Amino acid sequence: MKLTEWGWAALGAALALMVLWGVLGDAELLALAFLLVASVFVAWLTVRRRTPNASVSRRLHPALVSEGDTVAVELVATADSKPLRYVIIEDEVRQLGSARFRVPALTPGVLFSGVYDVTCHTRGVYEVGPAVVSTTDPFGFVKSGEPMGQVDRLVVYPRVEQLTGLPMLRGVDSSLQATRAETVARGGDDFFSLREYQTGDDLRRVHWPSTARKDRLMIRQFEAPWEPRALVVVDPRSSSYATPEAFETAVRGAASAVHLFFEAGLGANFWAGGDLSVIDENPYEAAMRALALLQPIRRFDFGAAAGRVRVKGSGGTLVIVTGSPDAHVGTVTTHLTHHAGAVVLLCASPHPVPASFGRSGATIVTVGPGDPWAPAWMRAMPWVAAGTG
Repeated sequence: MKLTEWGWAALGAALALMVLWGVLGDAELLALAFLLVASVFVAWLTVRRRTPNASVSRRLHPALVSEGDTVAVELVATADSKPLRYVIIEDEVRQLGSARFRVPALTPGVLFSGVYDVTCHTRGVYEVGPAVVSTTDPFGFVKSGEPMGQVDRLVVYPRVEQLTGLPMLRGVDSSLQATRAETVARGGDDFFSLREYQTGDDLRRVHWPSTARKDRLMIRQFEAPWEPRALVVVDPRSSSYATPEAFETAVRGAASAVHLFFEAGLGANFWAGGDLSVIDENPYEAAMRALALLQPIRRFDFGAAAGRVRVKGSGGTLVIVTGSPDAHVGTVTTHLTHHAGAVVLLCASPHPVPASFGRSGATIVTVGPGDPWAPAWMRAMPWVAAGTG
């Protein structure tokens, strides 16, 4: 329990009136000073008898947020046991913004809903709450509050650009060419579905239980072997980037590449110096969340760490994202290139990329710090764009 700004102002005014009474000798000034002090004291006694007891929850709209987006935070509150009067609810998104709601009363069973907007200027993970529920007196001199509700997390993804242009990628089975998983009548290891027999089908694939039940020949279909066909690697060394803006540009380039491959149905692995095998129900969200949290590392042996990466399969696309490429980036490129059918080097650098990287067969995409990736990507792509439908 504490005095509010209005409470301190009232006491300050009372003190000033007492000084004036001492100078002027006017009894009315003294009476007004005592009235202000008594009002603050009564407010303190009133609030002291109230114990805030409420339930608070919140929802974030939209659930997925990128840099520059505005998220609406909806706060829902209700009293638990007895009504609360003159309620103040304060909620904060760390480093992004806060809101204060004045509620005349909270009643059990009746929901209060308040919404405030927060603009997400930079990527990262931000804590939201807990909300502070306070009760006060009618004049707002004193308030008593407690943190209530849980702490939520707001994940702000890097801003994504719409890149266009894909290589023709292969599945694990080199005899199959595709831009996504296919259902085939030959090969494959995983059962997919049943269909009716067609002339020329292999009778060894007849599913006899279903044939007997439906009274017509049913053939088992299989799904072509498939796994993510791209690896996106981010150089996390702070020494590779001329400015912090260059690092943020690189992160946005990596996010755009990840988005491109998943949007095409191809999938992608993401690596920035940690464990390549991230187990998650949603690999796209896992990669974007990792990019949201990614920070430059001052001392990191990029070449040695990449030497421990083992990529399953071959024939996909390798995307390496860095600032100004050096010998360590060249080592990583050499190590990982034999796993890939195409290599792309994204450089967020104010300087030209050494010609040796182009001679290695990699496609070079260079932008200055803060510049967009999409135009440079389109100009650099040497391949025919693959359909995503």
